[in-house]
Amino acid sequence: MSCSSRERVGSSRLPPRSASGAAALVAESPSSLPGRRRLARLDNGLTVCLLENRQAPVVTAALAYRAGTRDEPAGHGGTAHFLEHMMFKGSARFGPGEIDRRTQALGGANNAFTSQDLTVYYFNFAADRWTEALAIETDRMSGLTLDPAEVESERQVILEEIAMYDSEPWDALEVAVAARLFLPHPYGRPVLGTRAELAAIDAGVLRDFHRRFYRPDNAVCIVAGDVGDEALAEVRKTLGTLPPGAAPRAGPTPPERLPAGLVRLTRRKGEVARLLLSLPGPAGDHPDHAPMRLLTTLLAGGRTSRLHRLLVDERQECVFVGADLNDNLDIGQTTVAAEVVPGVEPARVEDTLLAEIADLVRRPPEAAELERARQVAIADWVFGHEKVHEQAVSLATGLALFGLEHWDRHLRSLQEATAERLHEVAGRYLRVEGGAVLGWSLPRAEDQG
Repeated sequence: MSCSSRERVGSSRLPPRSASGAAALVAESPSSLPGRRRLARLDNGLTVCLLENRQAPVVTAALAYRAGTRDEPAGHGGTAHFLEHMMFKGSARFGPGEIDRRTQALGGANNAFTSQDLTVYYFNFAADRWTEALAIETDRMSGLTLDPAEVESERQVILEEIAMYDSEPWDALEVAVAARLFLPHPYGRPVLGTRAELAAIDAGVLRDFHRRFYRPDNAVCIVAGDVGDEALAEVRKTLGTLPPGAAPRAGPTPPERLPAGLVRLTRRKGEVARLLLSLPGPAGDHPDHAPMRLLTTLLAGGRTSRLHRLLVDERQECVFVGADLNDNLDIGQTTVAAEVVPGVEPARVEDTLLAEIADLVRRPPEAAELERARQVAIADWVFGHEKVHEQAVSLATGLALFGLEHWDRHLRSLQEATAERLHEVAGRYLRVEGGAVLGWSLPRAEDQG
Protein backbone atom coordinates (compact mmCIF):
# COMPACT_ATOMS: atom_id res chain seq x y z
CA MET A 1 0.00 0.00 0.00
CA SER A 2 1.66 3.15 -1.17
CA CYS A 3 1.49 5.86 1.44
CA SER A 4 2.83 9.15 2.63
CA SER A 5 3.51 9.81 6.28
CA ARG A 6 4.80 12.59 8.41
CA GLU A 7 7.00 11.79 11.39
CA ARG A 8 5.66 12.96 14.69
CA VAL A 9 6.98 13.68 18.18
CA GLY A 10 8.90 10.88 19.96
CA SER A 11 10.28 8.33 18.09
CA SER A 12 -15.99 -2.94 5.56
CA ARG A 13 -17.13 -5.93 7.13
CA LEU A 14 -18.74 -5.36 10.49
CA PRO A 15 -20.56 -7.46 13.07
CA PRO A 16 -24.33 -6.96 13.26
CA ARG A 17 -25.68 -4.72 15.99
CA SER A 18 -27.25 -6.27 19.04
CA ALA A 19 -30.55 -5.20 20.50
CA SER A 20 -28.72 -2.82 22.83
CA GLY A 21 -27.02 -1.08 19.90
CA ALA A 22 -23.54 -2.51 20.43
CA ALA A 23 -22.51 -5.94 19.26
CA ALA A 24 -19.30 -7.58 20.39
CA LEU A 25 -17.52 -10.80 19.69
CA VAL A 26 -14.44 -12.31 21.23
CA ALA A 27 -11.79 -13.91 19.06
CA GLU A 28 -9.07 -15.85 20.81
CA SER A 29 -5.94 -14.88 18.94
CA PRO A 30 -5.11 -16.94 15.87
CA SER A 31 -1.52 -16.96 14.68
CA SER A 32 -1.26 -13.57 13.00
CA LEU A 33 -1.11 -11.39 16.15
CA PRO A 34 -0.51 -12.16 19.81
CA GLY A 35 -3.08 -11.44 22.47
CA ARG A 36 -6.85 -11.54 22.75
CA ARG A 37 -9.17 -9.48 20.55
CA ARG A 38 -12.56 -8.03 21.28
CA LEU A 39 -14.58 -6.39 18.52
CA ALA A 40 -17.53 -4.05 19.04
CA ARG A 41 -19.59 -1.62 17.02
CA LEU A 42 -20.89 1.35 19.00
CA ASP A 43 -24.25 3.04 18.60
CA ASN A 44 -22.74 5.79 16.43
CA GLY A 45 -21.23 3.24 14.03
CA LEU A 46 -17.64 3.38 15.29
CA THR A 47 -15.90 0.00 15.03
CA VAL A 48 -13.70 -0.69 18.06
CA CYS A 49 -11.22 -3.52 18.46
CA LEU A 50 -9.27 -4.19 21.66
CA LEU A 51 -6.08 -6.21 21.36
CA GLU A 52 -5.05 -7.26 24.86
CA ASN A 53 -1.33 -7.96 24.77
CA ARG A 54 0.45 -7.30 28.05
CA GLN A 55 3.99 -7.84 26.79
CA ALA A 56 4.92 -4.35 28.06
CA PRO A 57 3.14 -1.57 30.01
CA VAL A 58 2.37 0.42 26.86
CA VAL A 59 -0.75 1.09 24.82
CA THR A 60 -1.22 2.15 21.21
CA ALA A 61 -4.45 3.82 20.15
CA ALA A 62 -4.87 3.80 16.36
CA LEU A 63 -7.70 5.42 14.42
CA ALA A 64 -8.18 4.52 10.75
CA TYR A 65 -10.52 6.49 8.49
CA ARG A 66 -11.72 4.94 5.24
CA ALA A 67 -10.56 7.99 3.30
CA GLY A 68 -7.64 8.20 0.91
CA THR A 69 -6.72 9.37 -2.57
CA ARG A 70 -9.47 7.23 -4.10
CA ASP A 71 -12.04 9.42 -2.30
CA GLU A 72 -10.75 12.83 -3.37
CA PRO A 73 -12.85 15.17 -5.53
CA ALA A 74 -11.74 15.77 -9.10
CA GLY A 75 -9.09 18.45 -9.36
CA HIS A 76 -8.22 18.27 -5.68
CA GLY A 77 -5.65 15.47 -5.56
CA GLY A 78 -3.73 15.45 -2.29
CA THR A 79 -6.72 16.48 -0.15
CA ALA A 80 -6.58 13.39 2.06
CA HIS A 81 -2.88 13.88 2.78
CA PHE A 82 -3.32 17.65 3.29
CA LEU A 83 -6.04 16.97 5.85
CA GLU A 84 -3.77 14.50 7.63
CA HIS A 85 -1.35 17.39 8.21
CA MET A 86 -4.11 19.74 9.32
CA MET A 87 -5.32 17.30 11.98
CA PHE A 88 -2.26 18.42 13.97
CA LYS A 89 -2.79 22.15 13.33
CA GLY A 90 -5.58 23.09 15.69
CA SER A 91 -8.92 21.95 17.07
CA ALA A 92 -11.31 23.21 19.74
CA ARG A 93 -9.16 22.18 22.72
CA PHE A 94 -5.73 21.82 21.15
CA GLY A 95 -4.14 24.75 19.34
CA PRO A 96 -1.48 24.48 16.62
CA GLY A 97 1.41 22.37 17.87
CA GLU A 98 -0.26 21.48 21.17
CA ILE A 99 -0.93 17.85 20.23
CA ASP A 100 2.77 17.25 19.67
CA ARG A 101 3.74 19.17 22.81
CA ARG A 102 1.19 17.27 24.90
CA THR A 103 2.35 13.93 23.47
CA GLN A 104 5.96 14.76 24.26
CA ALA A 105 5.15 15.97 27.76
CA LEU A 106 3.52 12.64 28.51
CA GLY A 107 6.51 10.71 27.17
CA GLY A 108 4.62 9.39 24.15
CA ALA A 109 4.90 9.39 20.38
CA ASN A 110 2.46 9.96 17.54
CA ASN A 111 2.41 9.54 13.80
CA ALA A 112 0.07 9.33 10.83
CA PHE A 113 0.05 8.22 7.20
CA THR A 114 -2.16 8.51 4.15
CA SER A 115 -2.57 5.91 1.42
CA GLN A 116 -4.82 5.37 -1.57
CA ASP A 117 -7.43 3.70 0.64
CA LEU A 118 -6.97 4.94 4.21
CA THR A 119 -5.68 7.59 6.56
CA VAL A 120 -4.36 6.25 9.87
CA TYR A 121 -3.36 8.07 13.07
CA TYR A 122 -1.78 6.48 16.12
CA PHE A 123 -0.47 7.39 19.57
CA ASN A 124 1.89 5.36 21.78
CA PHE A 125 1.68 6.02 25.51
CA ALA A 126 2.47 4.34 28.81
CA ALA A 127 -0.45 2.26 30.01
CA ASP A 128 -1.41 4.74 32.74
CA ARG A 129 -2.04 7.67 30.36
CA TRP A 130 -3.13 6.29 27.01
CA THR A 131 -6.65 7.78 27.25
CA GLU A 132 -5.15 11.15 26.29
CA ALA A 133 -5.12 9.80 22.73
CA LEU A 134 -8.91 9.39 22.86
CA ALA A 135 -9.35 12.96 24.09
CA ILE A 136 -7.26 14.26 21.19
CA GLU A 137 -8.98 12.14 18.55
CA THR A 138 -12.44 13.08 19.82
CA ASP A 139 -11.62 16.78 19.76
CA ARG A 140 -10.22 16.86 16.25
CA MET A 141 -12.95 14.64 14.84
CA SER A 142 -15.61 16.98 16.21
CA GLY A 143 -13.95 20.40 16.23
CA LEU A 144 -11.13 20.72 13.69
CA THR A 145 -10.28 24.39 13.28
CA LEU A 146 -8.78 24.64 9.77
CA ASP A 147 -7.62 28.21 10.25
CA PRO A 148 -6.82 29.69 6.79
CA ALA A 149 -3.43 30.94 7.95
CA GLU A 150 -2.49 27.45 9.17
CA VAL A 151 -3.78 25.96 5.91
CA GLU A 152 -1.54 28.26 3.91
CA SER A 153 1.45 27.53 6.13
CA GLU A 154 0.98 23.78 5.80
CA ARG A 155 0.54 24.10 2.03
CA GLN A 156 4.14 25.33 1.86
CA VAL A 157 5.30 22.35 3.95
CA ILE A 158 3.63 19.93 1.52
CA LEU A 159 5.05 21.76 -1.49
CA GLU A 160 8.49 21.17 -0.01
CA GLU A 161 7.55 17.52 0.49
CA ILE A 162 6.57 17.27 -3.19
CA ALA A 163 9.91 18.84 -4.15
CA MET A 164 11.74 16.22 -2.08
CA TYR A 165 9.83 13.42 -3.81
CA ASP A 166 10.65 14.94 -7.20
CA SER A 167 14.35 15.14 -6.40
CA GLU A 168 14.67 11.62 -4.92
CA PRO A 169 15.24 9.15 -7.78
CA TRP A 170 13.34 6.21 -6.27
CA ASP A 171 10.33 8.29 -5.22
CA ALA A 172 10.12 10.03 -8.57
CA LEU A 173 10.38 6.72 -10.44
CA GLU A 174 7.70 5.11 -8.28
CA VAL A 175 5.28 7.97 -8.94
CA ALA A 176 5.91 7.88 -12.70
CA VAL A 177 5.50 4.10 -12.95
CA ALA A 178 2.28 4.05 -10.89
CA ALA A 179 0.83 6.85 -13.03
CA ARG A 180 1.52 4.92 -16.23
CA LEU A 181 0.16 1.66 -14.80
CA PHE A 182 -3.08 2.89 -13.24
CA LEU A 183 -4.19 6.23 -14.68
CA PRO A 184 -6.93 7.38 -14.87
CA HIS A 185 -7.72 5.35 -11.74
CA PRO A 186 -6.93 7.21 -8.47
CA TYR A 187 -4.17 4.71 -7.68
CA GLY A 188 -2.22 6.36 -10.47
CA ARG A 189 -2.28 9.74 -8.74
CA PRO A 190 0.39 10.77 -6.22
CA VAL A 191 -0.79 10.72 -2.62
CA LEU A 192 0.68 14.19 -2.14
CA GLY A 193 -1.15 15.59 -5.15
CA THR A 194 0.48 17.92 -7.67
CA ARG A 195 1.52 21.53 -7.19
CA ALA A 196 -1.42 22.72 -9.28
CA GLU A 197 -3.91 20.59 -7.34
CA LEU A 198 -2.49 21.74 -4.04
CA ALA A 199 -3.02 25.37 -5.03
CA ALA A 200 -6.75 24.65 -5.49
CA ILE A 201 -7.22 23.20 -1.99
CA ASP A 202 -8.44 25.70 0.59
CA ALA A 203 -10.01 25.45 4.02
CA GLY A 204 -13.42 24.87 2.45
CA VAL A 205 -12.26 21.84 0.46
CA LEU A 206 -10.57 20.38 3.52
CA ARG A 207 -13.61 21.04 5.70
CA ASP A 208 -15.91 19.28 3.24
CA PHE A 209 -13.63 16.23 3.07
CA HIS A 210 -13.45 16.15 6.88
CA ARG A 211 -17.24 16.46 7.18
CA ARG A 212 -17.87 13.65 4.69
CA PHE A 213 -15.35 11.08 5.89
CA TYR A 214 -14.08 11.93 9.38
CA ARG A 215 -17.07 10.53 11.22
CA PRO A 216 -17.27 7.63 13.67
CA ASP A 217 -19.29 5.46 11.28
CA ASN A 218 -16.40 5.68 8.78
CA ALA A 219 -13.65 4.85 11.27
CA VAL A 220 -12.00 1.97 13.07
CA CYS A 221 -10.45 2.45 16.50
CA ILE A 222 -7.82 -0.01 17.76
CA VAL A 223 -6.62 -0.03 21.36
CA ALA A 224 -3.71 -2.45 21.72
CA GLY A 225 -1.35 -3.38 24.49
CA ASP A 226 -1.67 -3.44 28.27
CA VAL A 227 -5.46 -2.98 28.36
CA GLY A 228 -8.53 -4.93 29.41
CA ASP A 229 -12.29 -4.65 29.10
CA GLU A 230 -12.26 -1.18 30.66
CA ALA A 231 -10.76 0.25 27.47
CA LEU A 232 -14.06 -0.16 25.62
CA ALA A 233 -15.81 1.97 28.24
CA GLU A 234 -13.18 4.69 27.73
CA VAL A 235 -13.82 4.71 23.98
CA ARG A 236 -17.58 4.91 24.57
CA LYS A 237 -17.13 7.96 26.84
CA THR A 238 -15.15 9.84 24.19
CA LEU A 239 -15.39 8.85 20.54
CA GLY A 240 -18.63 7.01 21.26
CA THR A 241 -20.44 10.27 22.06
CA LEU A 242 -19.94 11.80 18.60
CA PRO A 243 -22.75 11.73 16.03
CA PRO A 244 -22.51 9.61 12.87
CA GLY A 245 -23.05 11.02 9.41
CA ALA A 246 -20.33 9.83 7.05
CA ALA A 247 -21.01 10.03 3.33
CA PRO A 248 -21.32 6.66 1.54
CA ARG A 249 -18.04 5.47 0.14
CA ALA A 250 -17.84 4.15 -3.39
CA GLY A 251 -17.13 0.43 -3.59
CA PRO A 252 -14.03 -1.09 -5.19
CA THR A 253 -13.61 0.15 -8.75
CA PRO A 254 -10.86 -1.63 -10.69
CA PRO A 255 -9.13 0.48 -13.34
CA GLU A 256 -11.03 0.78 -16.61
CA ARG A 257 -7.88 0.22 -18.61
CA LEU A 258 -4.40 -1.10 -17.97
CA PRO A 259 -1.38 -1.30 -20.28
CA ALA A 260 -1.99 -3.73 -23.15
CA GLY A 261 1.61 -4.96 -23.12
CA LEU A 262 4.99 -4.17 -21.62
CA VAL A 263 5.31 -0.38 -21.49
CA ARG A 264 8.71 1.22 -20.94
CA LEU A 265 9.57 4.61 -19.55
CA THR A 266 12.93 6.21 -18.86
CA ARG A 267 13.88 9.11 -16.60
CA ARG A 268 17.23 10.83 -16.10
CA LYS A 269 17.88 11.38 -12.42
CA GLY A 270 20.58 10.50 -9.91
CA GLU A 271 24.00 8.94 -10.36
CA VAL A 272 23.18 5.24 -10.75
CA ALA A 273 20.76 3.14 -12.79
CA ARG A 274 17.58 2.05 -11.01
CA LEU A 275 14.91 -0.31 -12.33
CA LEU A 276 11.29 -0.60 -11.24
CA LEU A 277 8.97 -3.16 -12.82
CA SER A 278 5.30 -2.89 -11.88
CA LEU A 279 2.44 -5.26 -12.72
CA PRO A 280 -1.24 -5.33 -11.74
CA GLY A 281 -1.81 -7.77 -8.91
CA PRO A 282 -4.62 -9.23 -6.83
CA ALA A 283 -6.45 -6.98 -4.36
CA GLY A 284 -5.59 -7.41 -0.69
CA ASP A 285 -8.49 -9.76 0.07
CA HIS A 286 -8.33 -11.80 -3.14
CA PRO A 287 -7.60 -15.55 -2.76
CA ASP A 288 -4.59 -15.11 -5.06
CA HIS A 289 -2.97 -12.51 -2.80
CA ALA A 290 -1.09 -14.85 -0.45
CA PRO A 291 0.26 -17.08 -3.27
CA MET A 292 1.36 -13.92 -5.06
CA ARG A 293 3.13 -12.79 -1.89
CA LEU A 294 5.08 -16.06 -1.94
CA LEU A 295 5.98 -15.52 -5.60
CA THR A 296 7.41 -12.06 -4.87
CA THR A 297 9.36 -13.51 -1.94
CA LEU A 298 10.68 -16.36 -4.05
CA LEU A 299 11.66 -13.93 -6.80
CA ALA A 300 13.34 -11.14 -4.83
CA GLY A 301 12.52 -11.39 -1.13
CA GLY A 302 15.74 -11.72 0.82
CA ARG A 303 19.17 -13.22 0.32
CA THR A 304 17.93 -16.67 -0.71
CA SER A 305 15.68 -15.34 -3.49
CA ARG A 306 16.42 -16.01 -7.13
CA LEU A 307 17.26 -12.47 -8.20
CA HIS A 308 19.34 -11.64 -5.13
CA ARG A 309 21.37 -14.78 -5.58
CA LEU A 310 21.95 -14.13 -9.29
CA LEU A 311 22.30 -10.37 -9.49
CA VAL A 312 23.82 -9.49 -6.12
CA ASP A 313 25.77 -12.51 -4.89
CA GLU A 314 26.91 -14.38 -8.00
CA ARG A 315 27.20 -11.80 -10.77
CA GLN A 316 27.57 -8.71 -8.56
CA GLU A 317 25.62 -6.64 -11.06
CA CYS A 318 23.24 -5.05 -8.53
CA VAL A 319 23.68 -3.37 -5.19
CA PHE A 320 20.30 -4.68 -4.13
CA VAL A 321 17.14 -6.20 -5.54
CA GLY A 322 13.74 -6.52 -3.89
CA ALA A 323 10.08 -7.18 -4.59
CA ASP A 324 6.81 -6.21 -2.94
CA LEU A 325 3.06 -6.66 -3.21
CA ASN A 326 0.71 -4.06 -1.78
CA ASP A 327 -2.67 -4.62 -0.11
CA ASN A 328 -4.91 -2.24 -2.05
CA LEU A 329 -8.68 -2.37 -1.91
CA ASP A 330 -9.41 -2.04 -5.64
CA ILE A 331 -6.47 -3.76 -7.35
CA GLY A 332 -3.03 -4.79 -6.22
CA GLN A 333 0.39 -3.83 -7.48
CA THR A 334 3.43 -6.09 -7.70
CA THR A 335 6.81 -4.36 -7.94
CA VAL A 336 10.36 -5.51 -8.47
CA ALA A 337 13.16 -3.00 -7.85
CA ALA A 338 16.90 -3.13 -8.48
CA GLU A 339 19.83 -0.74 -8.22
CA VAL A 340 22.57 -1.47 -10.73
CA VAL A 341 26.29 -1.45 -9.90
CA PRO A 342 28.01 1.43 -11.76
CA GLY A 343 29.58 0.23 -14.99
CA VAL A 344 27.16 -2.67 -15.47
CA GLU A 345 25.00 -2.49 -18.58
CA PRO A 346 21.36 -1.98 -17.44
CA ALA A 347 20.08 -4.19 -20.26
CA ARG A 348 21.86 -7.19 -18.70
CA VAL A 349 19.94 -6.72 -15.46
CA GLU A 350 16.65 -6.27 -17.30
CA ASP A 351 17.19 -9.45 -19.33
CA THR A 352 17.89 -11.47 -16.19
CA LEU A 353 14.83 -10.09 -14.43
CA LEU A 354 12.48 -10.85 -17.31
CA ALA A 355 13.99 -14.31 -17.80
CA GLU A 356 13.44 -15.25 -14.15
CA ILE A 357 9.87 -14.02 -14.23
CA ALA A 358 9.24 -16.01 -17.41
CA ASP A 359 10.65 -19.10 -15.71
CA LEU A 360 8.18 -18.70 -12.82
CA VAL A 361 5.37 -18.54 -15.36
CA ARG A 362 6.69 -21.54 -17.28
CA ARG A 363 7.12 -24.01 -14.42
CA PRO A 364 6.24 -24.34 -10.73
CA PRO A 365 8.95 -23.89 -8.08
CA GLU A 366 10.65 -26.86 -6.47
CA ALA A 367 9.31 -27.91 -3.07
CA ALA A 368 12.44 -26.83 -1.18
CA GLU A 369 12.45 -23.39 -2.79
CA LEU A 370 8.78 -22.87 -2.00
CA GLU A 371 9.33 -23.86 1.62
CA ARG A 372 12.20 -21.37 1.96
CA ALA A 373 10.02 -18.61 0.54
CA ARG A 374 7.21 -19.58 2.89
CA GLN A 375 9.48 -19.39 5.94
CA VAL A 376 10.89 -16.02 4.84
CA ALA A 377 7.42 -14.56 4.29
CA ILE A 378 6.14 -15.76 7.67
CA ALA A 379 9.30 -14.60 9.45
CA ASP A 380 8.96 -11.16 7.83
CA TRP A 381 5.45 -10.94 9.25
CA VAL A 382 6.51 -12.00 12.73
CA PHE A 383 9.53 -9.70 12.92
CA GLY A 384 7.49 -6.82 11.51
CA HIS A 385 4.95 -7.14 14.33
CA GLU A 386 7.08 -7.45 17.44
CA LYS A 387 5.97 -4.05 18.76
CA VAL A 388 2.50 -3.20 19.97
CA HIS A 389 2.17 -0.19 17.67
CA GLU A 390 3.00 -2.36 14.65
CA GLN A 391 0.30 -4.81 15.69
CA ALA A 392 -2.22 -1.99 16.17
CA VAL A 393 -1.59 -0.37 12.80
CA SER A 394 -1.81 -3.66 10.89
CA LEU A 395 -5.01 -4.57 12.71
CA ALA A 396 -6.45 -1.13 11.90
CA THR A 397 -5.72 -1.38 8.18
CA GLY A 398 -6.87 -4.98 7.88
CA LEU A 399 -10.09 -4.41 9.81
CA ALA A 400 -10.96 -1.14 8.08
CA LEU A 401 -10.59 -2.59 4.59
CA PHE A 402 -11.14 -6.34 4.78
CA GLY A 403 -12.37 -7.57 8.16
CA LEU A 404 -11.12 -8.68 11.55
CA GLU A 405 -9.65 -12.00 10.41
CA HIS A 406 -8.01 -10.69 7.24
CA TRP A 407 -4.43 -11.25 8.39
CA ASP A 408 -5.29 -14.64 9.90
CA ARG A 409 -6.67 -15.78 6.54
CA HIS A 410 -3.60 -14.37 4.83
CA LEU A 411 -1.15 -16.30 7.01
CA ARG A 412 -3.15 -19.50 6.69
CA SER A 413 -3.04 -19.10 2.92
CA LEU A 414 0.74 -18.62 3.04
CA GLN A 415 1.02 -21.86 4.97
CA GLU A 416 -1.30 -23.84 2.68
CA ALA A 417 -0.22 -22.66 -0.79
CA THR A 418 1.23 -25.38 -3.00
CA ALA A 419 3.71 -25.19 -5.86
CA GLU A 420 0.88 -25.88 -8.30
CA ARG A 421 -1.14 -23.01 -6.83
CA LEU A 422 1.83 -20.65 -7.25
CA HIS A 423 2.25 -21.78 -10.85
CA GLU A 424 -1.39 -21.03 -11.54
CA VAL A 425 -1.16 -17.56 -9.95
CA ALA A 426 2.09 -16.76 -11.75
CA GLY A 427 0.39 -17.46 -15.05
CA ARG A 428 -2.33 -15.01 -14.12
CA TYR A 429 -0.24 -12.07 -12.85
CA LEU A 430 3.38 -12.38 -13.98
CA ARG A 431 3.00 -12.36 -17.76
CA VAL A 432 4.65 -9.00 -18.44
CA GLU A 433 3.50 -9.10 -22.06
CA GLY A 434 -0.06 -9.02 -20.75
CA GLY A 435 0.36 -5.59 -19.17
CA ALA A 436 3.18 -4.09 -17.12
CA VAL A 437 5.34 -0.98 -16.79
CA LEU A 438 9.12 -1.19 -16.72
CA GLY A 439 10.69 2.06 -15.58
CA TRP A 440 14.35 3.00 -15.64
CA SER A 441 15.90 5.89 -13.75
CA LEU A 442 19.23 6.33 -15.50
CA PRO A 443 22.14 8.59 -14.57
CA ARG A 444 21.90 12.12 -15.80
CA ALA A 445 23.74 12.75 -19.06
CA GLU A 446 26.28 14.98 -17.37
CA ASP A 447 27.12 12.14 -14.96
CA GLN A 448 28.01 9.81 -17.82
CA GLY A 449 30.64 11.95 -19.48
